[in-house]
Amino acid sequence: MKAEAVARLRGIARTAGAVALAAGVVVAVVEANGWKEHLKVTAVRCEGNRIVPDSDLLRLASVPRGSRLFGVDLAAVQTRVRQNPYLRSAYARREIPGEIVLEVEERVPIATIPQNPQVYVDADGMVLPAVVSDVSFDLPLLTGVGSVPAAGKRLTDSTALEALQVLAMARRIGDEAYRRVSEVHVERGREIVVFTAEAGVPVVFGRGDTAEKMAKFEAFWSEIVPQHDVHQLQYVDLRFRNQVVVRWAQN
Repeated sequence: MKAEAVARLRGIARTAGAVALAAGVVVAVVEANGWKEHLKVTAVRCEGNRIVPDSDLLRLASVPRGSRLFGVDLAAVQTRVRQNPYLRSAYARREIPGEIVLEVEERVPIATIPQNPQVYVDADGMVLPAVVSDVSFDLPLLTGVGSVPAAGKRLTDSTALEALQVLAMARRIGDEAYRRVSEVHVERGREIVVFTAEAGVPVVFGRGDTAEKMAKFEAFWSEIVPQHDVHQLQYVDLRFRNQVVVRWAQN
């Protein structure tokens, strides 16, 4: 009997201990979370933006200073900020004790589409409005596109999109190769023609094999052209495999 009584007492003690421990954990959790309620937003900071001014991002984020830090709906903030067409992505996070950080990735214009008003376009074909920014753009022209959608929409013409890849390939080769292009002209469903910044030489790219053609053009322009008067070069044709067809003016 004594053994059974001792066992029962031990069981009661263990149960009581477990209840006390659970209660202690609940209190600790409540106290640990309680301090969050007192944290306020003291600043909203922007990261990753060079083109879009902080003021534009802060206006879209619309996070009042002094509001509860953990009361800010981060998903809603991200949705509002992503309305800017220059942003490829935007994420919001909290940084204790009082900051909301907006981390963005911008779209970078690769060409100018001359129209009224003037717009830019990135390598993916996203149409971007002209902006007031500390960053200045010196971009090649993209002409012959025809109908251009509103800012925040993508070009759909396949020839225009391929022309943008010509510029993207030039940029990957290097700034000198990219600056060599002053204009890319497209004709719907037909050819892509590049005009050089130096002497305005037309370079017929045609369609397809963009990387191979750009490599041929770079080799020709850097190795052959310096040996001649570039102003005597009338055109370059890259449509033939393993060769560059050119025409020089007859002196």
